[in-house]
Amino acid sequence: MGNDTPTNGAEAGNTPSADPPLRPGGAPARVYMNERIVPYLLEGMKSVTKEQPANPLRVLGEFLIQKSNEIEGGAPGSKKSPE
Repeated sequence: MGNDTPTNGAEAGNTPSADPPLRPGGAPARVYMNERIVPYLLEGMKSVTKEQPANPLRVLGEFLIQKSNEIEGGAPGSKKSPE
């Protein structure tokens, strides 16, 4: 019971230098979200805040679907299946 026991729940052999380096902007999932989702989500949230509809989740969802169709092109179900 000495003071050499890690108090943050980490294993004794783990050190910060053992972690893989992160690219600028954070982990790959964060970079993906920041590039492809967050701008449109923020835009939709601003719109919902401005309008304050009775059903904000539905309005936000419809906004995102509309934006997806504009950005990714095509109607729902028009994506080709991977071969």
